[in-house]
Amino acid sequence: MSDYTEKNSNLIPKIDIPCFAWNSQAEQGLLFFKAKSLWIPCDTIPAVTDYIQTHFSLFQTTNLTICLMTSKFQIQAVIRQFLSILGIDSSQILDIYQLYLHKLPIKQYQQIIRSCTAPLDGMIFGISHGQAGILEDLLPGNALNFCSSSQDIYFNTKILSALAEESYNAICHTKYIIFDMFDYTYFNFDTILTNECQNYLTANGFFCENRHDYHHSQSVDDINHCLTEIFALRSDTSAFQRFLTLFPQIHCPDVQEYQNEYRKLMRPDTTLHQDAIAAYLSPSTPVFSSIQRHVYEPTIQFQIANFAEFLHLVYCINPNIKVIGVLLPKYYVVEETEQTVNQLWKPYFENIVSSFQEKYANFTFCDLKNLTDISHNPDFYQDLTHLNFEGARHLTNYIVSAISEHS
Repeated sequence: MSDYTEKNSNLIPKIDIPCFAWNSQAEQGLLFFKAKSLWIPCDTIPAVTDYIQTHFSLFQTTNLTICLMTSKFQIQAVIRQFLSILGIDSSQILDIYQLYLHKLPIKQYQQIIRSCTAPLDGMIFGISHGQAGILEDLLPGNALNFCSSSQDIYFNTKILSALAEESYNAICHTKYIIFDMFDYTYFNFDTILTNECQNYLTANGFFCENRHDYHHSQSVDDINHCLTEIFALRSDTSAFQRFLTLFPQIHCPDVQEYQNEYRKLMRPDTTLHQDAIAAYLSPSTPVFSSIQRHVYEPTIQFQIANFAEFLHLVYCINPNIKVIGVLLPKYYVVEETEQTVNQLWKPYFENIVSSFQEKYANFTFCDLKNLTDISHNPDFYQDLTHLNFEGARHLTNYIVSAISEHS
């Protein structure tokens, strides 16, 4: 069960994520909810609760265990809230996603660096565009990709700092760093202030902290509390034994297995469909994101300071490391549509980048948005903004040339 919404005073559960239920008394009751949606003909939450409890015998049983398999923080929170309404106690809910990944470190950068078998020649930082669009295996020497969806400059800096502290010998001989700078609005972006905050922190294992003195759209304490509960389960011996009882033949991935499959997931062979392009172009007025429509000056200054810290830290690790900032091309219809807002953001961004180039001799910048042989080819994209594997292969060749040019 993924989420539920109230519309016209009716509660409509969306059931699009498998949910495993087990009646330990009868030792049976495997159940997968596969329906896209389910209409509950009731007007109030108590009425919905009564309807479900009456029409679904599963919820009438005793010794019931509900197993959740979702990586999304927000989805899991809503599922737990919904089950609570149905009278399901938290002790009856088993997060099998965390138990399945019990062999892995909580923090994603630790998962990545532990797959490292030799000192690094290169590292990639940035956001989901670099995660999907830069193939570390095609870069010179031994390289690892630390990019992640919704990862702002602050968190990239935090990861580099952690790597310097925990894995210095692995990174100290690095020759180059590629930094995917997302878009001209990157300095205006703060993960903590977005609706992807919880999902980012859950996926990367970071605990949220109170970083600013201006308003947060979500409670830091609440996020910390929930993350603590989620990750504590990995070391819960009792919960793990329940997990093995339910799935005695299951194979839980180690770091190398997980990373291999994760990379395939991020770089699928799927191609951009014409329907997606038509849907994007259909509105009469393009919808731009909040960071494109608004200037968040405190965020800009905060991220400028973080990028300065990133470059300074690189210099401290090894003054010979070359840092190459890059912007990757979105599909051309998006680039053309966003020219309206980028009339403001592009010169603003370039002025900031230029100031860093003047101060740090080891930093250079390459704007790859004008690579029309990539941006005009729908077969190179998995969606409107992310390259697929074939597109990433072509884009990485350009980055290899940039590394050679600036070495």
